[in-house]
Amino acid sequence: MTVEVAFLLVLLVVPLFYLVATLGRVQAGAYAVSAASREAGRAFVTATDPASAQVRARAAADLVLDAHGFGPGDGTFELACSADCLAPGSQVAVEARVEVPLPLVPDFMRGRVPSSIGLSAEHLETVDEFRPAG
Repeated sequence: MTVEVAFLLVLLVVPLFYLVATLGRVQAGAYAVSAASREAGRAFVTATDPASAQVRARAAADLVLDAHGFGPGDGTFELACSADCLAPGSQVAVEARVEVPLPLVPDFMRGRVPSSIGLSAEHLETVDEFRPAG
């Protein structure tokens, strides 16, 4: 009976641990992409000029991704502005994307089964109405 219990324990517990690890990583990616889009938008609209706004947005997004265990190159983001990007009342749309690699997928299976899950999030940030123009 001990052999059967040990065999069933391994048969049931190992997939359960894999499922928990995979779901945890995907959840971290979901939090990371959501927060990265939000913080990139906030950093962009608080900048003083459009050139530094891009740099600030990228730095904010990279910090959030790093805090959730993703490298700076793991995520991408796109910014779209309505008219003048930093004019009072204008809006900045940020879309962030990250690819979450699935753990323990062997190299020979990468072409046959999905080896990553793509996640994306969008955030719309408005520039403060009472901000000085220019």
